[in-house]
Amino acid sequence: MSLLAVSFAQIMQKAGYLLGALACLLFMVLIHELGHYTAGKIFKFKINEFSVGFGPKIISKTNKKSGEVFSVRAFPLGGFCAFAGEDEVAQNEGDFNAKPPWQRIIVLASGVLFNYIFAIIFLSIFFMGYGEVFRVVDKSYDFKDTAIVQQFQSGDVIVEIDGKKAYASLGNNFTSMLAGKDQLVVTVEREGQLVDLNVTKGMVDRTETAEDGSVKDASYYGLGIDLSGTEVSLKKLGFFESIGHSFVFAKDIIVVSLKTIGSVFTGGAKVGETLGGTFTAISVLAMLTQSGFFAIIYGLGVFSVSLAFMNILPLPALDGSRIVFTLIELVRGKPVNRKVEGIIHTVGLLLLFALTILLDILHFAG
Repeated sequence: MSLLAVSFAQIMQKAGYLLGALACLLFMVLIHELGHYTAGKIFKFKINEFSVGFGPKIISKTNKKSGEVFSVRAFPLGGFCAFAGEDEVAQNEGDFNAKPPWQRIIVLASGVLFNYIFAIIFLSIFFMGYGEVFRVVDKSYDFKDTAIVQQFQSGDVIVEIDGKKAYASLGNNFTSMLAGKDQLVVTVEREGQLVDLNVTKGMVDRTETAEDGSVKDASYYGLGIDLSGTEVSLKKLGFFESIGHSFVFAKDIIVVSLKTIGSVFTGGAKVGETLGGTFTAISVLAMLTQSGFFAIIYGLGVFSVSLAFMNILPLPALDGSRIVFTLIELVRGKPVNRKVEGIIHTVGLLLLFALTILLDILHFAG
Protein backbone atom coordinates (compact mmCIF):
# COMPACT_ATOMS: atom_id res chain seq x y z
CA MET A 1 0.00 0.00 0.00
CA SER A 2 2.81 2.42 0.92
CA LEU A 3 4.66 1.53 -2.31
CA LEU A 4 1.56 2.37 -4.33
CA ALA A 5 1.18 5.63 -2.41
CA VAL A 6 4.78 6.62 -3.07
CA SER A 7 4.51 5.70 -6.75
CA PHE A 8 1.31 7.67 -7.12
CA ALA A 9 2.90 10.68 -5.39
CA GLN A 10 5.89 10.49 -7.72
CA ILE A 11 3.65 10.26 -10.76
CA MET A 12 1.62 13.27 -9.65
CA GLN A 13 4.84 15.21 -8.98
CA LYS A 14 6.16 14.45 -12.47
CA ALA A 15 2.79 15.39 -13.93
CA GLY A 16 2.97 18.68 -12.05
CA TYR A 17 6.40 19.42 -13.50
CA LEU A 18 5.14 18.66 -17.02
CA LEU A 19 2.11 20.88 -16.52
CA GLY A 20 4.38 23.63 -15.25
CA ALA A 21 6.62 23.23 -18.32
CA LEU A 22 3.59 23.32 -20.61
CA ALA A 23 2.37 26.47 -18.88
CA CYS A 24 5.79 28.09 -19.43
CA LEU A 25 5.73 27.19 -23.13
CA LEU A 26 2.20 28.52 -23.56
CA PHE A 27 3.15 31.71 -21.75
CA MET A 28 5.99 32.34 -24.22
CA VAL A 29 3.68 31.65 -27.16
CA LEU A 30 1.06 33.93 -25.61
CA ILE A 31 3.62 36.74 -25.34
CA HIS A 32 4.59 36.21 -28.99
CA GLU A 33 1.01 36.36 -30.25
CA LEU A 34 0.27 39.29 -27.96
CA GLY A 35 2.99 41.18 -29.83
CA HIS A 36 1.17 40.62 -33.13
CA TYR A 37 -2.17 41.48 -31.53
CA THR A 38 -0.94 44.72 -29.91
CA ALA A 39 0.68 46.04 -33.09
CA GLY A 40 -2.39 45.01 -35.09
CA LYS A 41 -4.68 46.96 -32.77
CA ILE A 42 -2.43 50.04 -32.99
CA PHE A 43 -2.66 50.06 -36.80
CA LYS A 44 -6.37 49.08 -36.80
CA PHE A 45 -5.97 45.68 -38.45
CA LYS A 46 -9.10 43.52 -38.33
CA ILE A 47 -8.41 40.53 -36.08
CA ASN A 48 -10.63 37.48 -36.42
CA GLU A 49 -9.31 35.33 -33.58
CA PHE A 50 -6.71 35.22 -30.82
CA SER A 51 -6.15 31.62 -29.79
CA VAL A 52 -4.09 29.72 -27.27
CA GLY A 53 -3.56 26.21 -28.60
CA PHE A 54 -4.54 24.43 -31.80
CA GLY A 55 -7.37 22.09 -32.81
CA PRO A 56 -10.99 22.11 -31.61
CA LYS A 57 -12.13 25.00 -29.43
CA ILE A 58 -12.63 24.29 -25.73
CA ILE A 59 -13.41 27.82 -24.59
CA SER A 60 -14.50 30.62 -26.89
CA LYS A 61 -15.65 34.17 -26.23
CA THR A 62 -16.57 36.77 -28.84
CA ASN A 63 -16.10 40.49 -28.31
CA LYS A 64 -19.48 41.92 -29.37
CA LYS A 65 -17.98 45.29 -30.23
CA SER A 66 -15.04 44.18 -32.41
CA GLY A 67 -16.19 40.70 -33.38
CA GLU A 68 -12.84 39.26 -32.25
CA VAL A 69 -12.89 35.70 -30.95
CA PHE A 70 -10.72 34.78 -27.98
CA SER A 71 -10.35 31.03 -27.62
CA VAL A 72 -8.55 28.19 -25.90
CA ARG A 73 -8.12 25.10 -28.08
CA ALA A 74 -7.56 21.42 -27.36
CA PHE A 75 -3.88 21.03 -28.16
CA PRO A 76 -1.81 23.41 -25.99
CA LEU A 77 1.31 23.36 -28.16
CA GLY A 78 1.14 26.82 -29.70
CA GLY A 79 -1.28 29.57 -30.62
CA PHE A 80 -2.10 32.14 -33.26
CA CYS A 81 -3.43 35.62 -33.93
CA ALA A 82 -5.55 35.38 -37.08
CA PHE A 83 -5.87 38.58 -39.11
CA ALA A 84 -8.65 39.04 -41.67
CA GLY A 85 -7.49 38.42 -45.25
CA GLU A 86 -4.00 37.37 -44.22
CA ASP A 87 -3.39 35.07 -47.22
CA GLU A 88 -5.89 36.59 -49.61
CA VAL A 89 -6.38 39.57 -51.86
CA ALA A 90 -7.65 42.44 -49.69
CA GLN A 91 -11.42 42.92 -49.75
CA ASN A 92 -11.96 45.37 -46.89
CA GLU A 93 -10.11 48.31 -45.38
CA GLY A 94 -9.10 46.44 -42.22
CA ASP A 95 -7.79 43.35 -44.04
CA PHE A 96 -4.16 42.44 -43.44
CA ASN A 97 -3.11 42.87 -47.06
CA ALA A 98 -4.98 46.16 -47.40
CA LYS A 99 -2.53 47.80 -45.00
CA PRO A 100 0.74 49.43 -46.15
CA PRO A 101 3.72 47.02 -46.29
CA TRP A 102 5.61 48.91 -43.56
CA GLN A 103 2.72 48.45 -41.13
CA ARG A 104 2.51 44.73 -41.95
CA ILE A 105 6.25 44.34 -41.36
CA ILE A 106 5.91 45.96 -37.93
CA VAL A 107 2.96 43.71 -37.05
CA LEU A 108 4.83 40.60 -38.24
CA ALA A 109 8.01 41.56 -36.35
CA SER A 110 6.21 42.48 -33.12
CA GLY A 111 5.86 38.86 -31.98
CA VAL A 112 9.63 38.44 -32.12
CA LEU A 113 10.10 41.84 -30.48
CA PHE A 114 7.81 40.95 -27.57
CA ASN A 115 9.63 37.63 -27.03
CA TYR A 116 12.97 39.44 -27.03
CA ILE A 117 11.79 42.16 -24.62
CA PHE A 118 10.43 39.59 -22.18
CA ALA A 119 13.63 37.56 -22.53
CA ILE A 120 15.61 40.60 -21.37
CA ILE A 121 13.19 41.04 -18.46
CA PHE A 122 13.45 37.38 -17.39
CA LEU A 123 17.24 37.27 -17.73
CA SER A 124 17.62 40.54 -15.82
CA ILE A 125 15.52 39.15 -12.96
CA PHE A 126 17.66 36.00 -12.98
CA PHE A 127 20.98 37.87 -12.85
CA MET A 128 19.73 40.23 -10.12
CA GLY A 129 18.08 37.58 -7.96
CA TYR A 130 20.24 34.52 -8.53
CA GLY A 131 23.52 35.67 -10.06
CA GLU A 132 26.01 35.13 -12.86
CA VAL A 133 28.84 32.59 -13.01
CA PHE A 134 32.46 33.62 -12.50
CA ARG A 135 35.45 31.32 -12.90
CA VAL A 136 37.51 30.12 -9.94
CA VAL A 137 41.23 29.32 -10.23
CA ASP A 138 41.73 25.63 -9.53
CA LYS A 139 45.53 25.54 -9.70
CA SER A 140 48.36 27.93 -10.51
CA TYR A 141 51.78 27.12 -12.00
CA ASP A 142 55.19 28.78 -11.96
CA PHE A 143 56.46 30.24 -15.23
CA LYS A 144 59.57 29.01 -17.04
CA ASP A 145 60.84 32.57 -17.05
CA THR A 146 61.64 33.16 -13.38
CA ALA A 147 61.37 36.92 -13.94
CA ILE A 148 57.58 36.48 -14.26
CA VAL A 149 56.03 36.03 -10.83
CA GLN A 150 52.87 33.95 -10.62
CA GLN A 151 50.33 36.13 -8.81
CA PHE A 152 47.25 33.90 -8.94
CA GLN A 153 46.38 31.62 -6.05
CA SER A 154 44.10 28.61 -5.93
CA GLY A 155 40.60 29.74 -5.03
CA ASP A 156 40.85 33.19 -6.64
CA VAL A 157 37.57 34.24 -8.25
CA ILE A 158 38.25 36.07 -11.53
CA VAL A 159 35.87 39.04 -11.44
CA GLU A 160 37.24 41.47 -14.04
CA ILE A 161 39.81 41.57 -16.84
CA ASP A 162 41.09 45.02 -17.80
CA GLY A 163 38.12 46.60 -16.05
CA LYS A 164 35.47 44.48 -17.78
CA LYS A 165 33.36 41.88 -15.99
CA ALA A 166 34.63 38.37 -16.69
CA TYR A 167 31.28 36.58 -16.93
CA ALA A 168 31.76 32.93 -17.73
CA SER A 169 28.27 31.44 -18.19
CA LEU A 170 28.56 30.75 -21.92
CA GLY A 171 32.34 30.76 -22.05
CA ASN A 172 32.61 33.23 -24.94
CA ASN A 173 33.25 36.48 -23.11
CA PHE A 174 36.05 35.22 -20.86
CA THR A 175 38.07 33.56 -23.63
CA SER A 176 37.86 36.52 -25.98
CA MET A 177 38.98 38.92 -23.22
CA LEU A 178 42.25 36.99 -22.81
CA ALA A 179 43.04 36.68 -26.52
CA GLY A 180 45.79 38.79 -28.09
CA LYS A 181 47.03 40.35 -24.86
CA ASP A 182 50.38 39.68 -23.15
CA GLN A 183 49.75 41.88 -20.10
CA LEU A 184 46.47 42.32 -18.28
CA VAL A 185 45.02 43.75 -15.10
CA VAL A 186 42.93 40.98 -13.55
CA THR A 187 40.68 41.71 -10.58
CA VAL A 188 40.13 38.70 -8.34
CA GLU A 189 38.16 38.13 -5.18
CA ARG A 190 40.52 36.62 -2.60
CA GLU A 191 39.31 35.86 0.92
CA GLY A 192 36.43 38.30 0.52
CA GLN A 193 38.59 41.17 -0.79
CA LEU A 194 38.96 42.49 -4.34
CA VAL A 195 42.60 42.46 -5.46
CA ASP A 196 44.02 43.89 -8.72
CA LEU A 197 46.74 41.69 -10.24
CA ASN A 198 49.09 43.02 -12.93
CA VAL A 199 49.72 39.75 -14.72
CA THR A 200 51.98 38.82 -17.63
CA LYS A 201 51.57 35.77 -19.85
CA GLY A 202 54.45 33.34 -20.23
CA MET A 203 55.41 29.72 -20.93
CA VAL A 204 54.35 27.19 -18.32
CA ASP A 205 55.19 23.49 -17.84
CA ARG A 206 52.50 21.24 -16.49
CA THR A 207 51.24 17.66 -16.72
CA GLU A 208 48.10 16.73 -18.64
CA THR A 209 45.97 13.60 -18.40
CA ALA A 210 44.85 12.16 -21.74
CA GLU A 211 41.51 10.43 -22.37
CA ASP A 212 43.16 7.01 -22.04
CA GLY A 213 44.41 7.96 -18.55
CA SER A 214 48.05 8.43 -19.49
CA VAL A 215 49.93 11.41 -18.06
CA LYS A 216 52.31 13.52 -20.12
CA ASP A 217 54.25 16.75 -19.77
CA ALA A 218 53.02 19.75 -21.78
CA SER A 219 53.99 23.39 -22.26
CA TYR A 220 51.70 26.26 -23.12
CA TYR A 221 51.68 30.05 -23.26
CA GLY A 222 49.21 31.79 -20.99
CA LEU A 223 48.41 32.96 -17.47
CA GLY A 224 49.68 29.78 -15.85
CA ILE A 225 46.38 28.87 -14.22
CA ASP A 226 44.00 25.93 -14.41
CA LEU A 227 40.29 26.76 -14.62
CA SER A 228 39.10 23.22 -15.35
CA GLY A 229 37.84 22.58 -11.83
CA THR A 230 34.11 22.22 -11.17
CA GLU A 231 34.01 25.08 -8.66
CA VAL A 232 32.44 28.35 -9.81
CA SER A 233 31.31 31.47 -7.99
CA LEU A 234 27.83 32.96 -8.31
CA LYS A 235 27.48 36.71 -7.85
CA LYS A 236 24.31 38.79 -8.04
CA LEU A 237 24.45 41.72 -10.44
CA GLY A 238 23.07 45.21 -9.95
CA PHE A 239 19.97 46.51 -11.73
CA PHE A 240 21.62 48.29 -14.68
CA GLU A 241 24.42 45.74 -14.92
CA SER A 242 21.84 42.94 -15.13
CA ILE A 243 19.98 44.64 -17.96
CA GLY A 244 23.16 45.36 -19.92
CA HIS A 245 24.45 41.83 -19.42
CA SER A 246 21.09 40.37 -20.50
CA PHE A 247 21.50 41.92 -23.95
CA VAL A 248 24.98 40.39 -24.28
CA PHE A 249 23.76 37.05 -22.94
CA ALA A 250 20.86 37.03 -25.42
CA LYS A 251 23.32 37.71 -28.24
CA ASP A 252 25.48 34.81 -27.05
CA ILE A 253 22.45 32.49 -27.07
CA ILE A 254 21.82 33.36 -30.72
CA VAL A 255 25.50 32.86 -31.60
CA VAL A 256 25.51 29.46 -29.87
CA SER A 257 22.28 28.53 -31.70
CA LEU A 258 23.82 29.43 -35.07
CA LYS A 259 26.97 27.45 -34.27
CA THR A 260 24.89 24.46 -33.18
CA ILE A 261 22.83 24.47 -36.39
CA GLY A 262 26.01 24.92 -38.41
CA SER A 263 27.70 21.98 -36.67
CA VAL A 264 24.79 19.73 -37.66
CA PHE A 265 25.13 20.65 -41.35
CA THR A 266 28.91 20.24 -41.29
CA GLY A 267 28.70 16.87 -39.54
CA GLY A 268 30.32 18.14 -36.34
CA ALA A 269 27.34 17.10 -34.22
CA LYS A 270 24.47 14.62 -34.34
CA VAL A 271 20.97 15.99 -34.96
CA GLY A 272 19.37 14.05 -32.11
CA GLU A 273 21.96 15.25 -29.60
CA THR A 274 21.84 18.96 -30.45
CA LEU A 275 18.36 19.75 -31.79
CA GLY A 276 14.86 18.99 -30.65
CA GLY A 277 11.23 19.84 -31.22
CA THR A 278 8.34 20.96 -29.05
CA PHE A 279 8.35 17.95 -26.72
CA THR A 280 12.11 18.27 -26.25
CA ALA A 281 11.57 21.86 -25.15
CA ILE A 282 8.83 20.75 -22.75
CA SER A 283 11.08 18.06 -21.26
CA VAL A 284 13.88 20.59 -20.67
CA LEU A 285 11.44 23.05 -19.11
CA ALA A 286 10.07 20.25 -16.92
CA MET A 287 13.57 19.62 -15.56
CA LEU A 288 13.97 23.33 -14.85
CA THR A 289 10.65 23.48 -12.96
CA GLN A 290 12.09 20.95 -10.51
CA SER A 291 14.93 23.34 -9.64
CA GLY A 292 12.85 26.22 -8.37
CA PHE A 293 11.78 29.74 -9.26
CA PHE A 294 15.03 31.12 -10.66
CA ALA A 295 15.60 28.04 -12.83
CA ILE A 296 12.18 28.64 -14.36
CA ILE A 297 12.95 32.33 -14.90
CA TYR A 298 16.25 31.35 -16.54
CA GLY A 299 14.46 28.85 -18.80
CA LEU A 300 11.85 31.42 -19.79
CA GLY A 301 14.62 33.87 -20.68
CA VAL A 302 16.64 31.41 -22.77
CA PHE A 303 13.63 29.91 -24.54
CA SER A 304 12.16 33.35 -25.24
CA VAL A 305 15.37 34.34 -27.04
CA SER A 306 15.34 31.02 -28.92
CA LEU A 307 11.69 31.49 -29.90
CA ALA A 308 12.41 34.99 -31.18
CA PHE A 309 15.44 33.74 -33.12
CA MET A 310 13.59 30.82 -34.72
CA ASN A 311 10.59 32.94 -35.74
CA ILE A 312 12.71 35.61 -37.44
CA LEU A 313 14.34 33.00 -39.70
CA PRO A 314 13.11 33.28 -43.32
CA LEU A 315 11.47 29.84 -43.32
CA PRO A 316 8.00 29.36 -44.87
CA ALA A 317 5.12 29.89 -42.40
CA LEU A 318 7.36 31.70 -39.90
CA ASP A 319 7.29 35.46 -39.32
CA GLY A 320 10.67 35.88 -41.01
CA SER A 321 9.37 34.42 -44.27
CA ARG A 322 6.26 36.62 -44.23
CA ILE A 323 8.45 39.67 -43.64
CA VAL A 324 10.58 38.68 -46.67
CA PHE A 325 7.47 38.44 -48.88
CA THR A 326 6.30 41.84 -47.64
CA LEU A 327 9.73 43.37 -48.29
CA ILE A 328 9.60 41.99 -51.86
CA GLU A 329 6.24 43.70 -52.29
CA LEU A 330 7.63 46.93 -50.86
CA VAL A 331 10.58 46.90 -53.30
CA ARG A 332 8.81 45.82 -56.49
CA GLY A 333 5.60 47.76 -55.85
CA LYS A 334 3.31 44.75 -56.11
CA PRO A 335 2.91 41.56 -54.11
CA VAL A 336 3.80 38.01 -54.98
CA ASN A 337 0.65 36.14 -56.06
CA ARG A 338 -1.36 35.78 -52.84
CA LYS A 339 -2.46 32.24 -53.63
CA VAL A 340 1.12 31.16 -54.33
CA GLU A 341 2.32 32.76 -51.10
CA GLY A 342 -0.52 31.12 -49.17
CA ILE A 343 0.39 27.69 -50.57
CA ILE A 344 4.06 28.22 -49.66
CA HIS A 345 3.17 29.10 -46.07
CA THR A 346 0.71 26.20 -45.75
CA VAL A 347 3.18 23.65 -47.07
CA GLY A 348 5.91 25.23 -44.93
CA LEU A 349 3.74 24.91 -41.82
CA LEU A 350 3.10 21.22 -42.48
CA LEU A 351 6.79 20.59 -43.09
CA LEU A 352 7.63 22.52 -39.93
CA PHE A 353 5.30 20.35 -37.87
CA ALA A 354 6.81 17.22 -39.45
CA LEU A 355 10.32 18.48 -38.73
CA THR A 356 9.61 19.18 -35.05
CA ILE A 357 8.13 15.68 -34.67
CA LEU A 358 11.16 14.14 -36.40
CA LEU A 359 13.58 16.10 -34.21
CA ASP A 360 11.74 14.92 -31.09
CA ILE A 361 11.89 11.30 -32.24
CA LEU A 362 15.62 11.55 -32.99
CA HIS A 363 16.26 13.30 -29.66
CA PHE A 364 14.40 10.83 -27.46
CA ALA A 365 15.63 7.82 -29.46
CA GLY A 366 19.06 9.04 -28.47
